[in-house]
Amino acid sequence: MSFTGLRSVVLCLGLLTLPALAADKSVTPYLRPAETKPAPTLMQMLVAALKPKSVHAAEPAHKPRGRHAAAAAKKPKTPPATAATEPPPAQPTTAGATEPPAQSTTVGAAVTPPGPLSETELAAKGLELFNDTSLSGGNKASCATCHFSTGHTNNKTYVGLDVVADGDPNGRNTPTLWGVGERAVFGWAGQAATLEDSIRGIIVNRMKGAEPSQQTLAALVAYVRTLNYPANWQVKEDGTPRPDASAAVKRGYDLYIGDGGCGTCHQLPSFDKKSKDDIGTGGKFKVPTLHAVASTAPYFHDGRTASLRDAVKLMWDVYAKKMDSRLPTEDEVDDLTAYVGAL
Repeated sequence: MSFTGLRSVVLCLGLLTLPALAADKSVTPYLRPAETKPAPTLMQMLVAALKPKSVHAAEPAHKPRGRHAAAAAKKPKTPPATAATEPPPAQPTTAGATEPPAQSTTVGAAVTPPGPLSETELAAKGLELFNDTSLSGGNKASCATCHFSTGHTNNKTYVGLDVVADGDPNGRNTPTLWGVGERAVFGWAGQAATLEDSIRGIIVNRMKGAEPSQQTLAALVAYVRTLNYPANWQVKEDGTPRPDASAAVKRGYDLYIGDGGCGTCHQLPSFDKKSKDDIGTGGKFKVPTLHAVASTAPYFHDGRTASLRDAVKLMWDVYAKKMDSRLPTEDEVDDLTAYVGAL
């Protein structure tokens, strides 16, 4: 700028400030002094006007945005949030590492182990096992093969599981299981002191089955203990004849406990004995019960006698020889057979 131009600018500025100075003097007495900065003097304004400006000051306040600047100013887009139900990505596992198996969770109340079975339930389970052929080797037979489901005898003689002729010296006649819970010892040889031992021996030795569990034995014992004798209308539970029993039964009872000597071994009221006796049939054998004997033919351990009358007569002869006593008449054999057959 030339000096002449500068002088013109100064002159103009001076003329512009004159009205402001006059206004300032007119209102000064009525205005409270301002706490702001004092207005610049004329000289300060002239100096500021004459001061050269820097290049950066001349740049416009708002820079025009270029193509790249606008792109840089844009915010990057945020990817959409993953749904809450989406499973997290599987983490890589080390080769050979195994993940722990999933644990099953029981919903609701804890499972309570079943309580012990009642006697009725245990006996029902025993009836199922009584008819179960899997107790034997090769599923060949069940307890009911020889005793039916009622526990009574099938009236056959066996060697193992093979049926043999009655009277075979190696054979064993099938006894009834009615009233088995009342007996003192078990088996024709009297080898089993308890019912559990007897059943186990039959399963393992005769049926060639696997060793039964205690639960199996308990169930079978519970069932066979329910096998009672049929009701008897002629003889009381203690073995004495009822008042309305037949005359032959009453006479036979007197012979049973008297001259016939039957009560010596077949003791009332169980009609058996714990010990073994030798009656000349091939060794010592357990004295069998006479309850329901009329339906258990053949008789003796090997089934050698087919009829009950022949068995009664044979036993009286054995007793007479042993005790050196008299032999019975035919009528006495009939009466004694009537009483024994009514048991």
